[in-house]
Amino acid sequence: MALFDIFDIAALERSERSVIPRRLMCFTTSVGALALAGLLAASPAAAATCKFAPVRQIDKDVGVDPQLLIDGTCIDPDYNEGTFVVDKTEQLTFQVPGGPLIPYTEVTGHFPATKTVATLPSYVRQTPTLFQQNYIFRFPAKEFWRNRSFEQQHPSGGGQVDNRMAFTNGAFSVNWMSASNANAVASHRHEAAATQVAKAYANKLYGNTAKIYSYFWGCSGGGIVSMAAAENVTGVWDGVEPQCMGPTGVATYHSFHWQAHYTMAVPPAKADAIAAAAVPGGTGDIYAGLNEEEKSVLDEFLAAGYPLPVIGNHFKSLIPLVDPIDIRMADPTYEDDFWSKPGYAGADPPNYLKAAKVDGYATITGITRDAAGVPTAIQFDPATVPALGTTGDAYLEYWVYAADGKTRLTDPTRVVGEPSDNRRRYSLRGTLDTKTGLLTLNGTFKDVFGHESAITNSEVLLKGLKVGSKIRVNNRFILAMYFYPRYSNIPGGRSYDQYRNADGSAKYPQRKDISVLSYANYRTMGGRIETGAIKTKVMIIEGRGDNLSWPLFNASYAQQIQRTLGPKANDMMRFYLHDNGRHAVGGGELGIFQQSIQDLMAWAEKGIAPPPSTSFTIRNGQVIPPDTAAERHGLQPVMNLTANDVARATVGVNQPVKLAAKLEMPPMTGQIVQYKWTISGAADPMTVLDKPQPLVEVNRTITFDQPGTYVVRLTVNGQRDGLVDPPNQTLLPNFKEVRVVVQ
Repeated sequence: MALFDIFDIAALERSERSVIPRRLMCFTTSVGALALAGLLAASPAAAATCKFAPVRQIDKDVGVDPQLLIDGTCIDPDYNEGTFVVDKTEQLTFQVPGGPLIPYTEVTGHFPATKTVATLPSYVRQTPTLFQQNYIFRFPAKEFWRNRSFEQQHPSGGGQVDNRMAFTNGAFSVNWMSASNANAVASHRHEAAATQVAKAYANKLYGNTAKIYSYFWGCSGGGIVSMAAAENVTGVWDGVEPQCMGPTGVATYHSFHWQAHYTMAVPPAKADAIAAAAVPGGTGDIYAGLNEEEKSVLDEFLAAGYPLPVIGNHFKSLIPLVDPIDIRMADPTYEDDFWSKPGYAGADPPNYLKAAKVDGYATITGITRDAAGVPTAIQFDPATVPALGTTGDAYLEYWVYAADGKTRLTDPTRVVGEPSDNRRRYSLRGTLDTKTGLLTLNGTFKDVFGHESAITNSEVLLKGLKVGSKIRVNNRFILAMYFYPRYSNIPGGRSYDQYRNADGSAKYPQRKDISVLSYANYRTMGGRIETGAIKTKVMIIEGRGDNLSWPLFNASYAQQIQRTLGPKANDMMRFYLHDNGRHAVGGGELGIFQQSIQDLMAWAEKGIAPPPSTSFTIRNGQVIPPDTAAERHGLQPVMNLTANDVARATVGVNQPVKLAAKLEMPPMTGQIVQYKWTISGAADPMTVLDKPQPLVEVNRTITFDQPGTYVVRLTVNGQRDGLVDPPNQTLLPNFKEVRVVVQ
C-alpha cells in the first residue's frame, strides 16, 4: 500500500497544542484518503447540554458528582469538540505480521481540567474534571477502515487497543492515557465524549456520512466501567463487553476480606496441600490434615465463590486489595461491636483469631524531631511493646490518646483524593522494630502491589505525642474486617447464601447501613449502582480460573440482567464462561476474546445472533457448566480427558496408561482444527487435523520407566471456520490435565 503523501506539513505543525478549530483543514493522500490536520467543523446543529441527575444523599456521602445523563445526542458540558485540544498529529505505519503495511493517522490530544477543588461543591471530593484527560486516536488509512471504533480501558491501570486488532477489524481506536487511582471516577463520561469527538474527526478524515459502530470493553475495574458504559449511556457504543468484573460490594470489598480471612486461618503448608488436592488429577481430598476451624474457613471461602480448581492462586496478602478505610468511616462502631457483642466472632474468637490478635499499650520514652520540630520517630519502652501474632505487622495501627489517657485522638478532616489516604486520620503510620521498640514515622511503605509511597502522618496525632504517654499498638480493625461479609450480607448476592437460615433470615447480626459497600463502584460507575438495565448489546466474558473477580460474580450479573430485562435479555446479552481463563482481558484467552468481538460486531451491525450463552448451575458458590458441548454452549471447545478411565491413575513402572479424550465444539461455534500432548512439561508438535470437524476423539497409550507423579495435558484449538491460522486470531483454545502416579 502507498503511504500518505503529506502535502501540508505546515498545517499539521500548526495544529499542535491548539484547540480543535471550527473549520476543516485537510490534505489529499495518494490513496485517496483525507488526512486530518487540526480540524473539526462546526456541528450541523446546536445540541442540548447533557443534564445531571438530581443530587442524592449517596452522592454527598461518597463525595462525587451526580450521574451525568448521556444519550449520544447531548453535549457534555466539560468534554466536547470545543474543549478537546489537539497536541500533535502524526502519520505513522503499522506492519501487520504476515499482512499489509497499514498507514495510520495518530492524533494526540486532551480534555483540560475544568474544575479546581475551590470551585467544586463542598461535598465533592473526587471528580474527573479535576484532571487533564489525555487521549490518543489512531485512524487507519481509508481503505482499511470499515466504520468502526474500538476502546479498551481500566480506570486506574489504563489500556490501549492493539493496533493489529483495531486496524484488521476496520476500526480506529480511542485510547485513554491518564488512568490512575486518583482519576478513576466516572471515566466512562469523558470516554463517551472522546468517542464522539473521534467519530466527528473520522467523518472529516474519511469523508464519511454513514453510521460508525463503536465497541467498548474492559476487565476488572475496566469491567465496572464497561457496566457503566452499558447502563449509563445510549447512542455512543453499539456493543460493550464487561469482562472479569466486580459487582457492587462483593468483589470490591468482600472478596478480599474472604481471601485475607482464609490466608490468616489456614497455615501456608496446609493451603498448599489444599491447592495440590484441588487441581485436576489431584487427590480431591481438600480437607486432609485440616482441623475443624480450618475446614469451616475453607468452606466459607468456597461458598463465597472462590473457584476451587485454582485455590492455590488465591490473593495471599493479609491486607485487602481494596483498603477498608471507607468501611471504618461509614461504620465507626463495627470494630468495637465485633470484639465485644454476642454473635460476632471477636466476642468468642476461634483459636486462629486469638493467635493473630495484637493489642497492647506501649509507653513512649523518647521522641525524635526534625529541624521544624515535627516528630520523625518514637522510642517505646521495648518491654511494653506487645508481641506480634501470626499475621505479623500487617495493618498494625498506633492509636494516640489525649492528655487524659482515655480519649482517642482522630483527625476530623476527611482527606480529598484517594480513600486510603484517610488511614492517617485514625492511626500513626510508620515502621516498628519490635526488638528495639523504635517506631519510625518517616520513610516509605509498600502497598500490596509492591508500590512505594511516602509515609504521611496527621498533624493532629503528631501534636498529641508526649514522653510518658501510651500508644495502643493493635490490629483490631483489620482482623475485624476479615469477618465483615458475615455481618453485611448484600441482598440478592449468592455469596451470602451460606449466611442465611432456611427461612431466609440472617444467621449473624447485620450492620444497619451497608451502603458503603457500593462506594467504590458508585465512584467508578459515575453515580450509579448497577441494576442490569443495559442500554446496548452486552457480552460478559469470564474465565473459570479468575482468582480476583470470581465466576460467581460475573454469572450473578448475567442473572441480574436476565431478571431486569426479562424475555428481552436474550436479545441484548450473552454470558460466556470458559475453562482455564484468568483475570485478564478476554479471560486471558486472546482467541476467545477475538471471536467474541467478531460475534458482537455481527450482532450489532447485521443482527446476526451470536451463539447461546454458557449454561451453568451454582452449587455452594461454585459456577459449574455441564460436561457436554450440546448442553454447555459458549464459545470454547468442550473436553473430556481420562487416564485409564479416571483423572488420577495409579500404575507400576512400564505399565501402559490409556489416554482417551473427547473434543467437541458447542453447536454453531466451529470445528476442532488441532491438538497436542504435553507430558511432564515435554510438548509434542501440534497435530493438525486433515479434515477439521466438530467432534474428535483422541486416544494414546503411554508408559513411564521411573516412579513419580506425571502431569499429562492435552491442548486443543477450535475455530469458527475450520482455519488453523485465522487472520483475525480467532483460535478457540482449551486444555485438560490428568495425573499419573507411577509406583
